[in-house]
Amino acid sequence: MIIEKIPGATRVLGAPTEWAQDKLPCDALAIRDVETEAGPFMISHWKPTAAELAALLANGTVELWVQGTFHPVVAVAVEGVRE
Repeated sequence: MIIEKIPGATRVLGAPTEWAQDKLPCDALAIRDVETEAGPFMISHWKPTAAELAALLANGTVELWVQGTFHPVVAVAVEGVRE
């Protein structure tokens, strides 16, 4: 996935201070902070590469990886599509 700059970004997150960039690079991530009825969320935009899009169109899936052993509340959506 390609990190996209989100319109209305309120801040940019960098790699955690203890992150080993030489082992697995961690790029900067522009986010937009939003307040919802469920509490605060941070939204970022990601665009699939051509190969990823082809895989999705061929019934592939999106994986969400969360570091650690505690899974925070997350949401995955497609911009402009609400179900």
